[in-house]
Amino acid sequence: MRTNAMRMLFAGMLGGLLATGAWAGESSTSATAGANGRGSGTAAATADYQGNGIGFTKTKARTGRLNFARGLSVGFDETGLSLSHSYALAGQRGPAVGGTLNLHVGLDGQTSVSGGRVTADGSPERSVTTGGVAGNTGRTPYAASSASGRTAGRGDVQAKTFSRTRAHERTRESAARRTVYRRSSRR
Repeated sequence: MRTNAMRMLFAGMLGGLLATGAWAGESSTSATAGANGRGSGTAAATADYQGNGIGFTKTKARTGRLNFARGLSVGFDETGLSLSHSYALAGQRGPAVGGTLNLHVGLDGQTSVSGGRVTADGSPERSVTTGGVAGNTGRTPYAASSASGRTAGRGDVQAKTFSRTRAHERTRESAARRTVYRRSSRR
């Protein structure tokens, strides 16, 4: 009786973990930098890896004449490799710029990539923020990006993001047929 109770408890815990997606890995980063045209500005970055595999995260932020922030996150687990990188720059003069790149490559060949860039110019007060995430939930890879900026007065902000997912459904049968076809075409 006690063994059945333990089995039921273990099955319930395992089901809860699978339902919440605890087996999936996810890398995420963000970076922001701003300048006011008079002195040092602001810079901040984040990096995070959530998963049950091997992960590496690194952030760097520096303020002064050039405000710079960068976040990097790399993780590898049973679903594949997840990578996220975001940066932001804002100097006392010139435009504030930022960018992000996020990539997940599954062990089954499925890939998802996203990226973005932003430029804020035309005002002494300007800031940019970028961020993104890449990972896998079950069998579905995903990647998402964000890019935004702000200026005071008559400044101009230009931001652009993209996202692509490529599902690679290849069975052993179709791979075997392709190999046989290639061999027969060489004769």
